[in-house]
Amino acid sequence: MISLRNLSTTFTTGGNDPVTAVDDVSLEIDRGSIQGIIGFSGAGKSTLLRNINLLERPTSGEVIIDGVDLMELSDEELRQARHQIGMIFQGFNLVNNLTVAQNVELSLKFAGVAKAHDRRVRVAEALEIIDISDKATVYPAKLSGGQQQRVAIARALATRPRVLLCDEPTSALDPFTTATVLQYLADINRELGITVVVVTHEMEVIKALTDHVAVMESGRIVERFAAKRLQDKTFEPTTAIGRYLVSDGIHVDRRQQHDVDEASTAELAVGGRV
Repeated sequence: MISLRNLSTTFTTGGNDPVTAVDDVSLEIDRGSIQGIIGFSGAGKSTLLRNINLLERPTSGEVIIDGVDLMELSDEELRQARHQIGMIFQGFNLVNNLTVAQNVELSLKFAGVAKAHDRRVRVAEALEIIDISDKATVYPAKLSGGQQQRVAIARALATRPRVLLCDEPTSALDPFTTATVLQYLADINRELGITVVVVTHEMEVIKALTDHVAVMESGRIVERFAAKRLQDKTFEPTTAIGRYLVSDGIHVDRRQQHDVDEASTAELAVGGRV
């Protein structure tokens, strides 16, 4: 459904050397699947995600969705195509002086849904999908982080997209709320058939949610594998970054530092300074 072909995105700022955030990336994403893109900060994964809806226009390459190359569309054609590509941001991006329902309705106004009745029906439908209808008249400041993210999901769903792009959707959430949000994304994918692309630096998100994994480093996809392989204890990624990402987390060797401290103390004692 989504075909990224030889995408590159280069930024030029002031008199500095150009920075290539996405470097000749090609990736095929199956219809109705959940594609994970993982990497450390600065790997280029968020830029690549924004390349899919041309929110960040690639310097070169092709972005083909359902057989249509978005790079070849006029401004108006691209605006229409984006209505079928929902996006969830890390920071929720809700308008504070609008209620939950008004925030969701805003996306429909931008999409050109002219009749207020039609917008209200679509808003109610989206809020019901993510079980937050009871907060329709509440303002964002009165919501928890998880509730705000659910509103952001509803806003993305209101236009009835075929694709849902998720940029670090759980990085600002606690573990329990993360699990809740991921369950909603899984339900949306299964029940509505929406193709989901998730960018994250959290391997637990990848393990819990995705079908396929692409590992990014320095603007390139350096490894791909099926997410189910992560459940196989014998599976070992081929790249160093892949192996690090599937490791058991952060390890701090405090014993080594302790040995250094003892050695320093002994040296000072020999010198007669302690």
